[in-house]
Amino acid sequence: MIFQRLYVRLALTMGALFVLAGGALIWISAQMSEMHLLERTQRLNRDIALHAAEDMPLLKDGVVNEAALKELAHHVMFINPIVEVYLLDQSGRILSHALPYGSVVRDRVTMGPLNQFLAGDAQLPIFGDDPRNADLQKTFSVSPILDEQGETVAYLYTVLNGEDFDGIQRTLTESYNLRTGISTIALSLGAAFVAGLVLFFMLTRRLRQLVKAVSRYREDSFKGELALPTQTVVKDEIDELSDAIGAMSQRIEKQFDAQIEIDKNRRELIANVSHDLRTPVSSMQGFLETILCKDLQPQEREDYVQTAHKHCLRLNQLIGELFELSTLESGAVEPQWERFPVMELVQDIIHEHEISAAERGITLRAVASRQTIEVHADIAMIHRVLENLIGNALRFTQSNGEITISVSDEDERVRVDVSDNGEGIASKDIPHIFDRYYQRESTSAQPSRGLGLAIVKRIVELHRSRIEVQSERDAGTQFRFWLPQPG
Repeated sequence: MIFQRLYVRLALTMGALFVLAGGALIWISAQMSEMHLLERTQRLNRDIALHAAEDMPLLKDGVVNEAALKELAHHVMFINPIVEVYLLDQSGRILSHALPYGSVVRDRVTMGPLNQFLAGDAQLPIFGDDPRNADLQKTFSVSPILDEQGETVAYLYTVLNGEDFDGIQRTLTESYNLRTGISTIALSLGAAFVAGLVLFFMLTRRLRQLVKAVSRYREDSFKGELALPTQTVVKDEIDELSDAIGAMSQRIEKQFDAQIEIDKNRRELIANVSHDLRTPVSSMQGFLETILCKDLQPQEREDYVQTAHKHCLRLNQLIGELFELSTLESGAVEPQWERFPVMELVQDIIHEHEISAAERGITLRAVASRQTIEVHADIAMIHRVLENLIGNALRFTQSNGEITISVSDEDERVRVDVSDNGEGIASKDIPHIFDRYYQRESTSAQPSRGLGLAIVKRIVELHRSRIEVQSERDAGTQFRFWLPQPG
């Protein structure tokens, strides 16, 4: 619906506010104008009662001089037709007036405003009772009437905006000037309203562009580029919203890419598991069927069983490596950082492999620039890295060979090198040795599928580092990686 559009709701809200503000402005202006007029009238006529009281003897021997009062009223009203004259006693009771009979509905006037007026320090206008209307109060002037001894015996009370003033005011409300003023205010508010509509349209234009861009992006299933409106001069909330949506779209795209990569890895895992498990399973099945179907000699049967057991161990190792690498690549595992002396770990791993190395006639040795080198890393993961690299070196190093683990300081980090003088790696194989299941050429009878090296690379990357390799055919291989020192 049209009323659900932000621009329409803003326009309606602004229109309602303008109507309310315009009405309030006109009312306030009228009230202020009226109050200003009353204040000015009261200031200009502040002493009218005083002068009138001085000119005429309104009391004679304590009795109201009606003739003098009427003459005074006639004189005052001739000069100012809106003024009404009353004679009050000391309590505010109306003693006499010169108005038509029956037009006065009050018999007394409240003295509080009169005393306030006579004090001379009150803020004008001050309103007193209107004798001709029981519900109204009007501006006035008052003066005390004194006897021969100077005592106040009565008050001359003049209403400055009498009924004639009310008629004149009603006429003024219909005057051209007032209508012109109201029309001017209305036209000014209308022009401001139109300008506000244009301003709102300009302000919401970029917001509408943003909505369209997001809608197109959503229709494209959150793929492709999100064409957001740009603003080079102003950096307001809409620009911040655009930046936030842009960042969100980039995160969505990364999540899509990550999901695609996870799906790709899942398919690769299934294919690799199917391929790599098939070989040892088929071999075990063949040997076990041979044992069951043929009448073998005890020695032959033992050889077949040993071979099947070897394939079983290989199968178990392969399954473990597959799931280990999948866990590392899924992002579900993070290093458990701790501080430890790296040479103690190196010595432990050498002790684990020295028996198998001695059986092959291979020497294992450790070299360090200093014995107290410490690193900040996950000890279990680094143990796995060194174990895989040493195991890989043992597999491709011939008898009488040597494997060296070297640890040294380098640029506020610790460099670890694992080198051997074995058969080396062909230059065409070096870029691919860290890939899953890459089969490189080897003169050794040992298979090389690269799964262990893929695990090594992933662990090193989790430590925010890298691993490098240098090798020449028949000249040995050197793996190198770096670990952070304790902060």
